[in-house]
Amino acid sequence: MAFLPPSNNSKFVFLATNHSSWITEPFEYPHFYTPTLLAQEAAKDLQKRLINDLPELVEQPKGRMLGVLVVKNQDNQLGYLSAYSGELQPELEVLPFVPPVHQLPKGEDFPEMAHINTISREIRSLEKNETYSLLKVQLQQTQAEVEENIRRHKAAAKKAKAERDHRRALSVNLPEPERQELLQVLSTQGANAGMDLRRFTRAQKERLEGIREAILVYEKEIKQLKALRKAKSGALQEAIFKSYVFLNSLGEGKDVKTVFNDFGIEVPPAGAGECAAPKLFQYTFQHNMTPVALAEFWWGPSPISEVREHGQFYPACKGKCQPILSHMLTGIPVKPNPLLENFGAGKNLEILYQDAHLVIINKPAGMLSVPGKHITDSVQTRIQKSYPEATGPMIVHRLDQDTSGTMIIALTKEAHKRLQQQFLVRSIHKTYIAVLEKSIPKTNGTITLPLILDFHHRPMQRVDYKYGKPAVTHYKVLEKSSNRTLIKLNPVTGRSHQLRVHCAHKLGLHAPIVGDNLYGTRSERLYLHAQQIEFAHPITHKTIQITAPRPFSL
Repeated sequence: MAFLPPSNNSKFVFLATNHSSWITEPFEYPHFYTPTLLAQEAAKDLQKRLINDLPELVEQPKGRMLGVLVVKNQDNQLGYLSAYSGELQPELEVLPFVPPVHQLPKGEDFPEMAHINTISREIRSLEKNETYSLLKVQLQQTQAEVEENIRRHKAAAKKAKAERDHRRALSVNLPEPERQELLQVLSTQGANAGMDLRRFTRAQKERLEGIREAILVYEKEIKQLKALRKAKSGALQEAIFKSYVFLNSLGEGKDVKTVFNDFGIEVPPAGAGECAAPKLFQYTFQHNMTPVALAEFWWGPSPISEVREHGQFYPACKGKCQPILSHMLTGIPVKPNPLLENFGAGKNLEILYQDAHLVIINKPAGMLSVPGKHITDSVQTRIQKSYPEATGPMIVHRLDQDTSGTMIIALTKEAHKRLQQQFLVRSIHKTYIAVLEKSIPKTNGTITLPLILDFHHRPMQRVDYKYGKPAVTHYKVLEKSSNRTLIKLNPVTGRSHQLRVHCAHKLGLHAPIVGDNLYGTRSERLYLHAQQIEFAHPITHKTIQITAPRPFSL
């Protein structure tokens, strides 16, 4: 397939020959799909241009997501548009990338922002004011002096009181008139000492008040300026939201805040609308074109946190793009979300072990462990139907929908409680078998990459050394071919997608599991199987070891 370069500064790259037969309808669901052949060919053409015209991109510290959108123009000609994620980057404009959805002026070019920047400078000037700084130092020093003076005065008063108390105790040996006279003197001294301490303490604290009042003059002005800046920033943000308008095929425009509000999200996330897909659709609708097929791919080094591979295709993100694309694709036939399909339908639960307290099943790939928002069919609902007398929560642990293998279900509350405790103390041992997409040089080892939910790409997980939860996996290679690896995985922790990320991430094995539609390449199934589970029976305490035959080979 041949594409012709754009002419007259156009962003449209023409398809040299007609490949209308390659067009598939309806449009692919953008958040979970495999790019069509037409979209893949367009992406390959862009990649060739990147290699020829921007070879330095692959050497930069950070990679980026790029995208192509195959479109038909008003003359019914086929071609593609291209875009990159992120703000405008002039160094990339060697290629005909579409512009941002809405390009904001920067810094002093934006009057409202210039005013906010002026306020910020005034705040910084006040915060660094020499007199203000000296007053704060003086307050700190005086505070220490006052506290020490009061401490010493109190210590002296306490010592004087002790002496008076001692004299009172000895006064019992004096004649009564002398004793009464002494007690009166001591009482007067005590009262005067108390008043002296209060006066001294008050006087010392008054030393601080003068300094505090002088400081307060500055802090009050700073506080007022910050409140003004906050108000102007809020007004500016609202103005930006209203000017950031997304179009759809029907010609309807919605600002970014309305788009997210309609999706149940109060405040749009930072960077909303700066991904490749919204830019591509915006340009398409602005120029009365028709979208045909989308493909987004990663270009450059892999990031530390996410699983991204150079040249590999990825769907549009959900956190930033799903609300926007839901609006922008209005009026265009779009395939249903394939994740809403029940892939467990028609599959049977194989019982590997059962008694009065628990059941161990061999979960088929594609079946949910528990009911989802849209799909109720699951291991839990099926067990509830098969064992109507069972009590308690039943589900002790879960397997990913795409993972097959051994899974324990408790039939009583007591069994559930005791099994759950075993999971908490990590005394239950699980062995998984997986096939990796490539041959790896290592034979065994341990992976320790902390994981946290990737908010913008749910349900994916990301590596995060600051906020992630500890995740530990032991592995051992069982067999290798020239391009695949059969591996045994023993998770110590049970984080969501732990094995999938630990295999795929560049700091892990850097080899996705075959069929991993989130971190690798889709196939007929995910080649991950919970082959064996070993634990102490919750009632008899006898060691139970159950194995489910591996359903795939290298």
